[in-house]
Amino acid sequence: MKRIIFVLSLVLLLALSSVTAFADEIIINIDSAKVEFNEELGFPFVDENNRTQVPFRAALEKYGAEVDWDNEDRIAIAAKGEIVVKVPIGENYILKNDEKIDVDTAARIVDGRTYLPIRAVIEAFGSEVEWDAALNTVVITTEPVDAKAIYFAANEKSYAWDNYDADAKINMSINMPDAEGNIQPFNMDMNMYMTLFMNPVKAKINASMVMPGMENMPVQPIMNMYMTVDEEAITQYIAIPGTDGELSWVKQTIASDKLSDLVKKAEETRQKNKELIEKYTEDVKYFGKYTEEGKTLLRLQYTMSGDIYKELFADAKDIMPEPANEEEAMAVEMLENFASMDIGDLTFIVYIDEASGEMVKMEMDLADMVESMASGMAEAMGIPPEAMEILKGLKAAVSMEFLNINSAEDFEIPEEALNAPEMSEMFKTETEIEVEVDVEVNEEIEAGEEEL
Repeated sequence: MKRIIFVLSLVLLLALSSVTAFADEIIINIDSAKVEFNEELGFPFVDENNRTQVPFRAALEKYGAEVDWDNEDRIAIAAKGEIVVKVPIGENYILKNDEKIDVDTAARIVDGRTYLPIRAVIEAFGSEVEWDAALNTVVITTEPVDAKAIYFAANEKSYAWDNYDADAKINMSINMPDAEGNIQPFNMDMNMYMTLFMNPVKAKINASMVMPGMENMPVQPIMNMYMTVDEEAITQYIAIPGTDGELSWVKQTIASDKLSDLVKKAEETRQKNKELIEKYTEDVKYFGKYTEEGKTLLRLQYTMSGDIYKELFADAKDIMPEPANEEEAMAVEMLENFASMDIGDLTFIVYIDEASGEMVKMEMDLADMVESMASGMAEAMGIPPEAMEILKGLKAAVSMEFLNINSAEDFEIPEEALNAPEMSEMFKTETEIEVEVDVEVNEEIEAGEEEL
C-alpha cells in the first residue's frame, strides 16, 4: 500500500505539471558519531579521481587507531589491534601488514597536512564504508550491520498495519519559459496528508500546494479525495475547490467481477507483494543512526528494480473491466503503457525506529521516474517534444512520514461526496449525448402516438 501511495503522488505530480540543496561540507561519521575537523586539522575533500581524501590524524584517531609518521620515507602509519596500515604519500597503493594493496588514488600532503583515501584505508582494517550521497556523508561502520535483514523485517511489520496516517511532501523544481520566452525556474511544493485503513480498504487524502510567488500566502488546498475498495468496485470521490473555495465533488466507480476474488484472497495478494519486493530489492545499505524527536532512527538506502512496477501495473490492468467509455479506455491504455515501459531502477531512503523496528519515513527522488513514465505516455497523452525537453530538467523529491500506526482517527465519507455525479457522466462525448437525446425524443413521440 505504501508503494501505491507513492505512485498516487506521482500521478498527481504528472497531472498538475525544491529539491534539498546539499552543503559542500563532507561529513565523516564513524559508528554514527561525527568526526570534527577545523582549520588546524584540515577538512575532507573529493580529489580528481572522485575519491574522498580525509585529514589523516583526526580521522584515524577517532576510528580508534594509533597513528605515526615516518618522515624519512614519507609514510603515514595507523595501527589498530593486529593490523598495521602504511600509507605512502603520492603512491597508488597502501600496505596492510606489509601486504601491498593497489588503490586508484594516492595520499597527499596539502598545506602541510597529510590526507589519505579514507575508503581504502578503513576497509583495510576490515570495517565497512558507504557513501551517503544525499547527506554528503562517509558512513564508517566498525561492526557489520545486516541492512537487508533490518529492512525486510520492518517491511514485514508494515503488512500488519491495520491503519495509519501518511504525511507526504513533494518538492519540485523545473525550468520553464515565461511570457517573454525566457527560461525561469518554477518551484512548487505539494503536501498530501493521507489516512488509510486496510480492513476494509479505504483512504482519505487532502492535497495542498504552495505556488511560485505565493510562498508568503496561506497554503492553497487543491484536492480532497476518498477511496474505497470492496468486492464489487473501486470507488474514488474527488473534490476540487472552485474560485470561491467551495468544493465540487465527482466520483468514479471502477467495477470488476475480479475484485471479489482479490478481496477474498487478500492474504495471498499481500504474500505476492512481499515476494515481489524481495525479488526486486537490491543493494540495501546501512547509513547510520540519527536522533529525531527522541527516537533513534536507522537510515537505510535500497534500490528497487523498476521491473516491479511492470508486474504491479500488469496486475492492475488485469482487474480493470472492459472500458464503457472513452475515459475508461484511456485509463486502460495508460495502465498498458505503464506495464510495458522501462522505468529503470529506483532508489529509496527509509528510516526505521531502532526500538520498535517500524518503518517511520521514506524518501525518494522522482525525477528519473517521472521522465521515464512521461516518455512512455508521450504518444498516448499527446505530450509535445518541447514539453518532454522541459521534463528532462525536472527535479522532484518525495518525503513521506508514517504516523499514528494502528491508531489513526477513523472517518466517514461526506454525503455530498457519496451523492456526487459519476465522472463518466461528466465526460460523455457529443455522440453519446446526441444518441441519448434521440432516444428520449423517440420515446416521447411514441408515447404521444399511443395517446392519440
